Amino acid sequence: MVRFYLHAVVSLLVAALPLGLADVTSALSLSSSKWIWNSVTATAGAQVAQRKVLTPPLGKSLVAAEIIISSYINFQLYVNGDYIGTGNRPSFGHRFCVDLLPSYNVFAVNGSTTVSGSDDGGLVATILVTYTDGTTDTVVTDSSWRTMVPPPPEWETLCFDDTAWPAATVVGSYGVSPWQNVVVALPADPPVVTLTNAVWIWTSPVPAGGAVPVGSRAFRRTFIPDPNQVPASATIIMAADNEYTLYLNGVTVGSGSNWPDAQRYTINFASAPSELVLAVLATNAGGPAGVLMSMEINMVPRGRNNCTAGVFLTTDGLWKSTEGAIPAGFEQPDYDDSTWPAVGSQGAYGIAPWATLTITPVPTPVTI
Repeated sequence: MVRFYLHAVVSLLVAALPLGLADVTSALSLSSSKWIWNSVTATAGAQVAQRKVLTPPLGKSLVAAEIIISSYINFQLYVNGDYIGTGNRPSFGHRFCVDLLPSYNVFAVNGSTTVSGSDDGGLVATILVTYTDGTTDTVVTDSSWRTMVPPPPEWETLCFDDTAWPAATVVGSYGVSPWQNVVVALPADPPVVTLTNAVWIWTSPVPAGGAVPVGSRAFRRTFIPDPNQVPASATIIMAADNEYTLYLNGVTVGSGSNWPDAQRYTINFASAPSELVLAVLATNAGGPAGVLMSMEINMVPRGRNNCTAGVFLTTDGLWKSTEGAIPAGFEQPDYDDSTWPAVGSQGAYGIAPWATLTITPVPTPVTI
């Protein structure tokens, strides 16, 4: 209770200080960061705790941090014991902005991988920290982090003593094998979303010959932002073979009827939605059928005006779809899709018969 009280008081004091946090165009990069893990050999499903204690130089006080992070394959990020966010798409980085305590902070990441073998697990991150005088420092993942398997109770908290933990093992530099194709994009302002790593999906199962029945299908994907992350804007690239209408939180975003062409939409959020529900009505006119989408969401951490966090969504196995008659109101956020099965994957962007698409910007932003 005492620790919680001190934490709350210091946080209030920090909130009153000038932020001076680097803006959303700060040139954060993973190029100097290392892939780290508990050992060279990863075990599928094992929970790997990684910690970094940060204290400022003499005479300086910390204010905030901007974090870019990814893991092969899953991670949960904590700062000073508070849950910040999660990720499970190693092809994309996540971007978070958090307040820091003036003198002592702990960055903690719980990671896991779905495979076993040499060099299959890894965490990579770069942290830009800002001081009250407006200066900055950069912290990267390297052997100065500490690690433990499995994580002991309260391992992510400020008061936990990790001095007996071994140093993290550097299992590779950013951009080298086996992670050379991991983290191909980081959220940015202006957005950098592309169709790379998006997956063509349709209702499952897809016939072996690739041809699916003529008709329409409904698709849905629900996304809940991480704590204190408020969606501010989004960019969506959307295509379907043969036609689609795209909805977001029940609002019609747009439509397309020529599959070699993808549309690029800009979304502005007038309110602060607690969840984002994507819905697509797609129609196949014959032959192969598929839905393809990439979305970059820029988020403003609650209470902070000078820093943008971000995350990517794509069409993948987390989407749901249903066959048969299109349910009334399926595009509405409160529609219950709990009984819908997962979609079937038909391959990553660039696969035949679709190859690469032409992307056409839609000039008028959509406000939701």
